[in-house]
Amino acid sequence: MKHRILAPVAILAALTSCSINEDTVDGPVDKTLYDIVTFDGNVDGHARFSFQQVNDSPLINLVAQGELQSDDLKEGARLYIIYIPESGLPYTSGNITLRGAAFINSGPVVEQEMNDDMSLWNRDKVYVYSLWRSGNYINLHCRLAYSSEPRTFRLTVDPATIGNEYPDLYIHHEMASPTDNHDRGYYASWDMTPVWTLPSTRGVTIHVANSNLPQTTFTFSK
Repeated sequence: MKHRILAPVAILAALTSCSINEDTVDGPVDKTLYDIVTFDGNVDGHARFSFQQVNDSPLINLVAQGELQSDDLKEGARLYIIYIPESGLPYTSGNITLRGAAFINSGPVVEQEMNDDMSLWNRDKVYVYSLWRSGNYINLHCRLAYSSEPRTFRLTVDPATIGNEYPDLYIHHEMASPTDNHDRGYYASWDMTPVWTLPSTRGVTIHVANSNLPQTTFTFSK
């Protein structure tokens, strides 16, 4: 299925602002963080989020100073948020000042045989800035050629490799047609729970048509 991809440039919401440059020459310096998180809903007037920073690091729970509202926002959505921990300690559960939030490209891993439907999975390149595992999610920060036309941008698993110790997953990026347009930055987060939690799985191998570096496979182990 082709769909339009989302760049996290339009802020979904900014609940409050923080003052700077008060009382000192340089002013107080707040530790602003940027992370991909799961929206856990609005509870008792506060937006709640959770995420693991990398691999199997402890689950972090964040509570914003107010609710996050959008007609398209549903519990379980993956978001890119900008925030300041009120404790001053990064990557620690607790209250935050939410500066902004945006939808990103997300979805579940999709089973797809390596047949004609996947013949163009690596035609349209992905400029990989970073690719990392966060619990059961594969997160990606990249640049892609800009187009307003729908495209395929998803994480697939070759069903023939499910049951292997390291199933093969593919970042399938296929535009409606090749284009030489300028690039834009994008974030994506795909849920690979059905593959990652199999007893036979010791890790996964991610294949991507990386135009940044020669590395086109990334292996993540449990």
